[in-house]
Amino acid sequence: MSSRFLVNQFNAWRESGIDMVLATVIHTEGSTYSKAGRQILVRADGQHAGLVSGGCLEGDLAEHARSVIESGLPQRVTYDMRDAADDLWGIGLGCNGLMQILVQPLSPANNWEPFAAIAALLTSRTEATAALVTQSDAHSLQAGSLYIACDGQDWSGAGPAPARLPPAQELQTALPTELSLDHEGGQCALLVWPLRPWPRLLVLGAGPDALPVVNIARALGWEITVADHRPDYFTARDFRAADAIAVVHPDKLAQDVNLAEYSAVIVMSHHFETDRAYLGQLSAFEHRYTGVLGPAARKARLLDELGLGATEFGQRLRGPVGLDIGADNPESIALAILSELQSVLAASNRVSK
Repeated sequence: MSSRFLVNQFNAWRESGIDMVLATVIHTEGSTYSKAGRQILVRADGQHAGLVSGGCLEGDLAEHARSVIESGLPQRVTYDMRDAADDLWGIGLGCNGLMQILVQPLSPANNWEPFAAIAALLTSRTEATAALVTQSDAHSLQAGSLYIACDGQDWSGAGPAPARLPPAQELQTALPTELSLDHEGGQCALLVWPLRPWPRLLVLGAGPDALPVVNIARALGWEITVADHRPDYFTARDFRAADAIAVVHPDKLAQDVNLAEYSAVIVMSHHFETDRAYLGQLSAFEHRYTGVLGPAARKARLLDELGLGATEFGQRLRGPVGLDIGADNPESIALAILSELQSVLAASNRVSK
């Protein structure tokens, strides 16, 4: 489950006053379905949002959820699947790894923290670094305490952060990471990981081949805007999976749409002059992914007419878009495009650490 769907489910359960737990993967060894920093929500009745395994461990986590909700105290749970027989829990997980999970209560009694703070950051599209106390024998520091650093600022949380917690910017190249610190005569362990909002995708073109792009991106939990200069394209097709649609003038795209808000842009109007107008304005922005549909020769002509072929924008503009997976229909082409886009976004996340 994407972070967007997780936040949406959290908001729905919180509005209904349903107690739940936040389960955070805090340490792994070997081959595991999830890595440190993955979070899911679990209710006492067993319903859960997100996965830490392929559905194998969530039932057992529900048992811990009931105990944590009742006691109001966090628990540290370990699943060791490294036995060669691998018949733990009687279901043969086959992961051959170890996973430690911190399970902590979310309820009106604690203002749904710490996930309320995480949800607010993700919803506001704020990139941040999170530090979760996973274990502590210091009297003033409890397991489950969360500290946040935004835009390289100091750590903030419910109380003073551990004095030896390094500045967030010094940790970026190693995230996620586990830290062990002295704190007021005691020892504490923390997991530090990046909080990144879900991607925002701008699709420039509302032709029939844009529909599967929008539908797959929606299933991935991305936020999607579709823009086109032809209003009838929107009435002819069902773009309900998009978060927004916009009728734009090609030469005024930057006025009609806030281009700085998007992680990625796919240009697919199938109209040469329109694509040229779009690319001319997109060149002023450094999106993590910009691609234009069509053969390489068409992309080269677009860039030459704009005088952008030798520029940094011309070098990073993708076209033809998509991975070479033998795509030959709108659905498989959409899959190829979004697979490449996902790969680029994941790579840029690693580089930006």
